[in-house]
Amino acid sequence: MPDAHIVLLMDEITYASCVGTRKEELRYADEVIRVPLDASFNQKQRSRLLKASVREFVEGDYLYIDCDTVICKPFDSLESCPFEMAACLDTHCQDFRDNPYRGLCLRDGHRLGWPIDGETQYFNCGVVLVKDTPLAHEFYRRWQANLKDGFTKGVSMDQPSFAKTNYEMGHVVHVLDDVWNCELKHGIRFLKDARIVHYLTTNTSRNSGAQLFRLNEPDLFDEIKETAVIPAEIVTIAEDPFKGIAPLTHVFAGRDVYFFRTESYKTMASSDVDYQHCAYVPDPDHVFIQSPLFYYLLKHYPKGIAGRLNRFYCRWVAFRKKLGI
Repeated sequence: MPDAHIVLLMDEITYASCVGTRKEELRYADEVIRVPLDASFNQKQRSRLLKASVREFVEGDYLYIDCDTVICKPFDSLESCPFEMAACLDTHCQDFRDNPYRGLCLRDGHRLGWPIDGETQYFNCGVVLVKDTPLAHEFYRRWQANLKDGFTKGVSMDQPSFAKTNYEMGHVVHVLDDVWNCELKHGIRFLKDARIVHYLTTNTSRNSGAQLFRLNEPDLFDEIKETAVIPAEIVTIAEDPFKGIAPLTHVFAGRDVYFFRTESYKTMASSDVDYQHCAYVPDPDHVFIQSPLFYYLLKHYPKGIAGRLNRFYCRWVAFRKKLGI
């Protein structure tokens, strides 16, 4: 979109660090706005405060977009959107009760002191359409105040305070079509038609050996830091986000999605057990019964009794390693 006007907000501390190759990166923005912020806030807090103050410093209607995104298609149709503020539902769940992160959202909502339990919608504020109206300005003023209050109560994310502000103002945020904020981990059904793909730097996989999306791998951005040049691989992914998806993936649905939010999964994933082999072609260290017959049954009939016993054994090994036993 060559006709897009890109505005970059930076706090003074971050701007002062833009020297050498970092300064070269500023050329991708049409306008840089420097915002003074209290130096007592840490880097993460300053970035959240900038996000919650955009309406104060940018004139006219705008579409706010997080930086961990890929823009795929033009935004022309947004010009006719009648809403003063709009965003997509978090994790693409039409009902907040189905959100796999509901427990975390409830925890932060309770810390902020509002009745979040009764909410039916919960928005992702990684992409927000904002009109230049008194309502939007008031929303942002309250959002910033709620965000600062959250910092004192152990809530560092900006989304919980966004949700509280929406509640306080009578649910003024409307629902945008899911294609405007396609969360890669949860919105695969919208990927083909996505206007914006949100690959979520906060949802990286640990100890897996690979990330779901190539742009979650740090080496690409290390290269940009060193050269201030966007690598050809990033350009390719921007043109076709499908090419950024890892070659080895597995799509889950229903109850399986919630399993990956459990402590059981986190315990297993944090261990050094070689799950690639222990489930189907196990090595001797990950076999429940050390005998040629059991090994043969496990290898050739992984879904039988031997396979079930060994999967339970692998979980037990992971649990013991976690406890240091």
